[in-house]
Amino acid sequence: MRFPLSAPALIVALACAGQAARAAQQPVSEAPLALRSSLSCQHNADNSLDCTTRNQFTILKPAGKDFLSRIDFTYPDTDRFDVVSGEVRQQDGRVVKLAKSQVETRAAPNPYAGVSRDMQTWLAFPELAVGSVVSYEVKHHIAAAPLSRELLYRLDFDPEPVRYDSYHFELSSPRPLIWRGEKLDGFQVAAGADGKSIAVDQKGERYLNFTNEWDNSAIRSWPRLSIATSDQPQQHFGSYAARYNEILAAPLPPAAAAVVAAQQGKPAAQQVATFMQHINSHYRYLNDQRLAERGLVPFTLAEIEQHGYGDCKDLATLLTAMLRAAGIDAEPVLVFRGNFAPEPLLPGLGTVNHMIVRAVVDGNAEWLDATNPFFAAGRIMPDLQERAAYLIGRDGRVRQDRIPLQQATLNLDVRRHETLRQDGSALIASQTELAGWPLVELTLRDRYQGDSSSEQTICRGSGNQAQGCKVERGATGFLLPQRYPIRLQAMDARALEKISGLYLYDPHLDKRWNQFDSYRNNGNQADLYLGDPEIVERTVTLQGAKPIQPPFSCQARSPWFDLDLKQSAERGGIRYQYRLTRKVRWLEHSDIVSPAFAKLNAEALACVNQARQILKL
Repeated sequence: MRFPLSAPALIVALACAGQAARAAQQPVSEAPLALRSSLSCQHNADNSLDCTTRNQFTILKPAGKDFLSRIDFTYPDTDRFDVVSGEVRQQDGRVVKLAKSQVETRAAPNPYAGVSRDMQTWLAFPELAVGSVVSYEVKHHIAAAPLSRELLYRLDFDPEPVRYDSYHFELSSPRPLIWRGEKLDGFQVAAGADGKSIAVDQKGERYLNFTNEWDNSAIRSWPRLSIATSDQPQQHFGSYAARYNEILAAPLPPAAAAVVAAQQGKPAAQQVATFMQHINSHYRYLNDQRLAERGLVPFTLAEIEQHGYGDCKDLATLLTAMLRAAGIDAEPVLVFRGNFAPEPLLPGLGTVNHMIVRAVVDGNAEWLDATNPFFAAGRIMPDLQERAAYLIGRDGRVRQDRIPLQQATLNLDVRRHETLRQDGSALIASQTELAGWPLVELTLRDRYQGDSSSEQTICRGSGNQAQGCKVERGATGFLLPQRYPIRLQAMDARALEKISGLYLYDPHLDKRWNQFDSYRNNGNQADLYLGDPEIVERTVTLQGAKPIQPPFSCQARSPWFDLDLKQSAERGGIRYQYRLTRKVRWLEHSDIVSPAFAKLNAEALACVNQARQILKL
């Protein structure tokens, strides 16, 4: 559970968002807060919940005051939320009760790209100081999501800056409950004799928080437990499947029907691209919850076209309908979107936050996200790879599948010619082809920051001190080509470093491997996110260079990376040929600290350091 503590989440509606966590383990002596927590929930026959939370915080550090300055609880307006009591007990024994003026309920701020009817209750405790003990009790009636029939309740004890001195949780239901958990050595889980209650108690003290980790890192494993009334996806999502198929059985609205009709007889891949372009051009992403709490239920096809906007479930439903009308096999898919998606312990609401479409195009499965401002045919976006997915069939059956890892493709191919000069500068001419995620990043920068910003970024990366840089490239747009060419000309004023009549050439190929050494030496704990598996190739000709060392070639091989580097003589200069294949999206902590990875890192560093050498001109 993540701090500040808020009402437990029975329902995670399709917010179409991801998550990331940063994480080196912080000593318990630095914990800003201590907490004794008790949570009791009753599952009702209508699938709603009534929960009572009692929390007692002790402020241990000045930062703890900031964390408790205001405590927010956000919930749908279909819920009920009551503050039973609250107080601050000072070290001298004086008790300050929470006044009515320090409790306020108002409409919650609208989410990004959405409008909602959520409410927010906040508590503002008075006279906070180190040593103060803050206590409160709140009751929360959590209404069942529309069409929901089964309960899934999740407990996630992920990293947060709170020392748990005690934790108790209990859940009762009129129906039998099942549970699944992992990494629960620090907890006692007990099921009632009738199978209709679960209790969880913490063993001893617990503190799990991390600092000074890489920005692109995450702790991807923590104690967690899921409790449900069923372990079958059909039971949890079948009622939604029936409603989706009712919506999809309706005729296409006029604009969508006209687009489908105009594409009749064209290749399936072309039709898919056209439908994606139509949705992007005529609909904006907006999660509209004003009329009702829809949960997982989309608008009808007619409503979507009438509105001119929709969230992920709306746009995915419209895309599915258009694909089916064109004779292309397509199914809506419920999935958790984000660079990291925890593997569900049990199915149900709370394990998904996004909807996409699975389509079979020319015999191949494509995972189509209609909310993206770009479309790359045949590619799985990084925030959808390697995760469970719930497919909704025409027959109303819900089946669990898995979205695979995108296989490595050649995403960056650089052919670069540098004419070296006696003052250490070089004239640069390069031809680059982008594909995959690097092309997506360029397209997004063009869209949101403008072409000139992108070209400044390209120029900054073209040399140590690039001057007079000129970039030639075509416009980017919604539909991404298989290969995107860029031509560049510039002068690098510091291509070489002059050393006693000789010159040092450094292509800076060692940065990645030095960072991995730093990770190991600093005792980092988190897994590292690298992005799409990819292949990078660079061929660099140094015109006018006379090497002191002989030609060489070297390699490194591993389950994570393959590296090839070769230097050869070229007429009037030398040539470097570099190829790096990254095979994984994530590097696990256990892999990075393993002897096998240390061997790879040493071999890779020894290889790339050969390219850093003294030259004559």
